[in-house]
Amino acid sequence: MSKLQMRVLYGLRSDVSGNAHFITDDEVLYVVGNGLALHNFTQNRQRLVRGEHPVISIYDLSTLKRKKILGIPNDPSGSIRGFACVSFSYDSKYLAAVTSENQSMLFYNWEKGKIESSMDLSNSQLPSSRVSSINCNPADTAIIALGGPFCFKFLTLSETLWRPYGFSKADNLHVTSLTWLNSDRLLAGTLDGRILYLENGELRNVFKVHETVYMNMKVRDENAAQVSSSGGPADYSQAVLCLLTFVRGFAFAHGYGNVVVFEKDGPHKYTKRNLYSVPQQVSKLASDELYRVNSLSTNPSCDKILVTTGWTQLFYAKLWGPDILSEPEPKPVATMGHQLHHGPIGGLSTCTWKSHIVTFGTDDRSVRMWDYETGGLVMAKQYQEDISCVVLHPSGLFCLIGFSDKLRFMSVLLDDFQAIRHFAIRACRIAAFSTAGHLFSAVNGNIIHIYSTIDFNLRFLLKAAFVSRAGHTELIKNVVWAPEDTKMYSIGSEGAIYEWNTITGQRASEVVLKNVTLNGIVLSADGVTAFCISGDGRIHEIRDSMVRSTSSPRLDRRDRLIHFQNRIAGRARLPLPKHRTKPHRYEQRRRARVRDMALSYDEHALITTGLDGTISFWRVTYAYGTATTSIRDMLYLEQILISREDLSIKVQTIKDLYSRVKEQETEHAYKSRQMMLQHNDMVREIHSGYCEAIEELRDKIDKLEEDHANEINSINVEIASTRKAHEEEIRNMEISYDAKLIVEYDKYGAFEKKNNEMRRDFEGRLKQQAEEYQAKLEETMANFEARLDEKDRQLRESHEENAQSTHVHEIIKTQIEDDADREIIELRASYEAQLQQEREQELKLKGEAGVLRRKYEDAQKDLADCKWHWQNLRNDYAELKARKEELDKEVSELEAEAVQREATIVARGERIRDLEMANDELDKIRFVLNHRIGELKAQIEPRDALIAELKGKVADMELELLGMNRASQRQELKVYEMREKLSSAKREIQHEKHRRKMCQERLKRMRVDLLDAAAHINEPTALKNTVIKLYQRYSDQAQFLREPG
Repeated sequence: MSKLQMRVLYGLRSDVSGNAHFITDDEVLYVVGNGLALHNFTQNRQRLVRGEHPVISIYDLSTLKRKKILGIPNDPSGSIRGFACVSFSYDSKYLAAVTSENQSMLFYNWEKGKIESSMDLSNSQLPSSRVSSINCNPADTAIIALGGPFCFKFLTLSETLWRPYGFSKADNLHVTSLTWLNSDRLLAGTLDGRILYLENGELRNVFKVHETVYMNMKVRDENAAQVSSSGGPADYSQAVLCLLTFVRGFAFAHGYGNVVVFEKDGPHKYTKRNLYSVPQQVSKLASDELYRVNSLSTNPSCDKILVTTGWTQLFYAKLWGPDILSEPEPKPVATMGHQLHHGPIGGLSTCTWKSHIVTFGTDDRSVRMWDYETGGLVMAKQYQEDISCVVLHPSGLFCLIGFSDKLRFMSVLLDDFQAIRHFAIRACRIAAFSTAGHLFSAVNGNIIHIYSTIDFNLRFLLKAAFVSRAGHTELIKNVVWAPEDTKMYSIGSEGAIYEWNTITGQRASEVVLKNVTLNGIVLSADGVTAFCISGDGRIHEIRDSMVRSTSSPRLDRRDRLIHFQNRIAGRARLPLPKHRTKPHRYEQRRRARVRDMALSYDEHALITTGLDGTISFWRVTYAYGTATTSIRDMLYLEQILISREDLSIKVQTIKDLYSRVKEQETEHAYKSRQMMLQHNDMVREIHSGYCEAIEELRDKIDKLEEDHANEINSINVEIASTRKAHEEEIRNMEISYDAKLIVEYDKYGAFEKKNNEMRRDFEGRLKQQAEEYQAKLEETMANFEARLDEKDRQLRESHEENAQSTHVHEIIKTQIEDDADREIIELRASYEAQLQQEREQELKLKGEAGVLRRKYEDAQKDLADCKWHWQNLRNDYAELKARKEELDKEVSELEAEAVQREATIVARGERIRDLEMANDELDKIRFVLNHRIGELKAQIEPRDALIAELKGKVADMELELLGMNRASQRQELKVYEMREKLSSAKREIQHEKHRRKMCQERLKRMRVDLLDAAAHINEPTALKNTVIKLYQRYSDQAQFLREPG
């Protein structure tokens, strides 16, 4: 059995958040089909990983081996269909995930494969609250930030319980993205174009993106706590999406297709650095939502940023270019990898001489040529009209492209498709070249046109006649040529399979499968056996107009293997001849339905396309031997077509450029020599001036040294006189201070005597006050003892009254207790009766609850089955609706064409009657005209000679005009070269002015350095070192020549 290996799968799923990430500087991990692709764009190498749903699979990026699968516990019914968001902890040991349906957060220890903790995030008071973003703290595994529509909270882990903390007033906020700047700082983007800055769980500031150019995280906004959003419908025209932090700053998407980058300017400051935008893409279904950014990612070197949007294309931009001040306009992002189709791929075709295939997109209206040997894009062409089919000629040098108004036969050039001939077939959906390429068939509804590719004449028109019914009565779904081109098979919507003789244009045989919808047909190598696949998934073998055995198949050239696809994006292979014991292989790599499939001529490559815009290249290997020797050893054609005019223009351009390069080299060598001579003269002049300046400076230094010595002597004399005066002044000050000290001693003695007298007076006054205080205290104590006796008497009287009141209270208490006991007994009896009734009612309700629980479980199972059936019916309805729209469109076109043809038939009938009447009159005058013709022939012969002579003169004038045009072109080229020389001379003048300015600045620096050296005139050593440095800086000619200017 043969083996299939997928080489590369092109595409991108744009409905997944965070669908692309840089792994290394060259490798990108992105979502395509039902799995992940790890693509190295430098080596053009891709590795694929299949996905499973709904589980979390953790892979090793170096080997792409799956290390762990994390499932969802306590979900036997399978109600959870996926995860809304996931995030790794900073040490990559834990994984936090939020489910889509029930909004539960699961915190996994993925190495052990178990859930450490979980938390219900749903808000019953606000059903519209959803969690769409989760970010683990970059330094603490016990802190998580969550955000989404009308939801924002910080969570911290305490043992196994998650508890909210910090800012949580987010019931009126639509949070779209989150990112941590560090372990304490968090940025949150909102739907209305604002960025919330939170530090340690508290809201510090709010920045409006369209107004913010500079962010200072130390500044706190006092009104930040009052932040709120409007409750209207979601509008992403100002939304802050995909916040991303990296080493030198952070980036985010603003609105539709705009990416803003802020650069870090210190520990607390960020400055707006760059602005990027997604360029306009071509599609008939384009909308602003397709430009909404899905993910941002930077490479490890932080010099590139990866951008994905609603388009099925990867974009990237280089960071840290010119800032926004120098280039305020947004810079467009570039396409990463090949330009891919957006929307369904409508058709696929291969050729024989080349390893090329062509595809076309129904939404993007483009035709693309691929090389299945290298897996690369060869050429892409954009059109403004809807494309219905594309077929490649076996030589690979021509193709057929069906447009809404006509079918065009085009030649494949270097980078373009050039139309050669047009055919009046509107919206041709099915066309095919013969095996040899000398004929091609095109389908128009239920009619097959067969044309020649040599003279483009219509050879046969295969259609249904009213009597013989030789053709299809309904739409034709596929046609295929036999290997020898003498037969052609066609299948129709009515289930008919016709064999046509392409030599006579007659139908050779037919097979009609009643109530069967046929999807495709292939032929064996001898053209005798045909295989058809029907809508019910059965393959029919047809031989000699008989059905031997009961999504489009592809058969290899040695009748060993058949490939076919089904509706669920799968592809299967069956070995031939078919036996029930033979194995088969089924593969499903796509998310959407497979649209077309083609096998290369050498049978070693299989190409498939899907309705989601994906295209895959498979390698086919055979376990039972190699392919046919002639096929294996064939060499693909490397030549291309090019028009004579384009070739002459390119050759002339090469010659002109070569001559211009020679002139530039000569001119550059001459200018280099002239500049070298000028520079040598200038250096000699500067060096001589510099030597003279040094001699002058030496004379000045000698004079300054002499002046400096004299000045030092005068300063020493002044210092001696100043020292003597200072000593005299110090002696006078000592005498004055001694006299003042004696006066102060006398003052201190008088003060001490006065202080002793005051102390004795104060002690006497204190003794007198103590005696008066003791007398007052004794009087106060006697007064309070009398009052205390009176209070004791009153207390005894109160005790007697209290004892009498206590006796009366005990009597009343006894009576109340008797009444309460009697009432309690009565209530107990009543409540016991009620409790017995409630217990009986509870048992009855428990039984009913059990019955209802079983009914609920049965209903849940029925509901799941109904959902599954409803989803299948919905898919079938969508397909039938699309098919109905196509058929309605074709019916309207056919009706319009029928009306037009009826009008044409009526007009032609009237015209025929008029022509018959005119024919009779023409017969009458024919004899007259014959006579006049003889006379005119005698007059025409000399005029023919004159016309021939004039044609020769016209040809000579055309040759002369062509020569004048060439001379004019040469003159224009000379003018262009002279202008180039003029601009070069202007640049040289500007350069010389710049050199002159630099020389003046150098001289100015020399003067400044000399003045600085003069400052050390009194310090011989420093002056000597400075002069040596000056000499080394300006006297070395080689060093001087190496310096700029």
